Amino acid sequence: MPPLSSFPVLTVLQNPNFRLMWAARWVHEISRRMELLVLGYLIYELTDSAFQVGLISAFLNGPRPPFSLIAGMLADRLDRWRILAGIHTFYLLVASGLLTLLLLDLIHPWFVFLAILCQGTAKVLDDPTRRAALFDLAGQDRIAHAMSLETITNNIGKVLGPLAGGLLLAFYGFTGAYMVLVTLDLIAVALMFKLRLPKAATIVGRDRAFLQGIKSGIGHSFSNKFVLGVLCISLVMNGMVLPLQYFIPVIATDVLKVGPALGGVIGSAEGIGSLVGAVIIGTRRHYSFHGRYFAIGAMLVAVGVAAVAWSPWFLVSFLLLFGAGVAQSGFSTMQSTILLLSSPAEMRGRIMGSQGLVNGLGHLIGGVEIGAIAQAFSISVAIGFNAGIGLLLMLPVVLLTPLVKRPVVAYSGNSGVASPSRQVEAD
Repeated sequence: MPPLSSFPVLTVLQNPNFRLMWAARWVHEISRRMELLVLGYLIYELTDSAFQVGLISAFLNGPRPPFSLIAGMLADRLDRWRILAGIHTFYLLVASGLLTLLLLDLIHPWFVFLAILCQGTAKVLDDPTRRAALFDLAGQDRIAHAMSLETITNNIGKVLGPLAGGLLLAFYGFTGAYMVLVTLDLIAVALMFKLRLPKAATIVGRDRAFLQGIKSGIGHSFSNKFVLGVLCISLVMNGMVLPLQYFIPVIATDVLKVGPALGGVIGSAEGIGSLVGAVIIGTRRHYSFHGRYFAIGAMLVAVGVAAVAWSPWFLVSFLLLFGAGVAQSGFSTMQSTILLLSSPAEMRGRIMGSQGLVNGLGHLIGGVEIGAIAQAFSISVAIGFNAGIGLLLMLPVVLLTPLVKRPVVAYSGNSGVASPSRQVEAD
């Protein structure tokens, strides 16, 4: 059997605490992706409205714009393990509440939207804390591989979650699906409570004034051109392209004319492609031009989503989403990698908070806007128009920032820029 060192992406798993975080994330991502499909079908069944399906994005991402920077600061100042353990416990309680309403036949759209809002609020703090903790466990030299492994994990969830959700809905209904979701959340909580993080991770940045710390994070986001480029493209992607995931039940029902089981299959296509792409990226030993993976991947995703919007054929749509998924692996893996490498240690949580802000703002606006267009015209018009505009908006960012022109280098010093003498390569 080849040694572990033959697979660079797997070397980070030598750390037992990284394995625990990876396992908890693996289980949670399956649960989250499964729940996204189940909730989409639930809202569509209760309301028969594509616009209200789009509101899932609004309620899930609405807390991000006002709270992401604060959450990033908290991730820098508080005990990250306590934050993560508490958040996963909260996810379990919310899922259990929805299951109880389904068992009592008391489910109503506004109960569902309230639960989604609660989950979205927790996720605001979850994302920057988890990604900063990944850096604590993996270190600078392995962060690209750690993020690649997280992308692989996320995409296993994208594959298995919709498949499981679609099959459970087809055979056991919403109650059966939520019984499985609660079980998965319980497993994730048990794994998270066993996790331990380095002590240094709990004290970084505590000596800074709270508001001053947030202000410095915003300043770094604008002054570092790599960070600014990533945040701009992320805003466009999350607003114009990636909201497609919320509308899979609408596309499956209205465009492809298939039921929940095949809807789950089409929902998994992007995840299968992203998983393949992430595995390919993870086998590379050296990374220099991280921005090329990120920017080119983002533009190819936009092309694929624009094409799938007009496809009435199940197989063609599956293949287009698969191809978009392969491209998205570059975007997803390098998004957080570039931000973490381009930021000082005491500011990583805040920069992850900035990422959460733009991602949430994009999904908040995009989900509602696409839903409104779909309600007025059609889902094909809504998805195709937005993806096309998104592609055009990304081009100036690619041309005006160093993302594809220069290699990403590790942050050094207090100047707010990276030191060109410390080009980062994952050995």
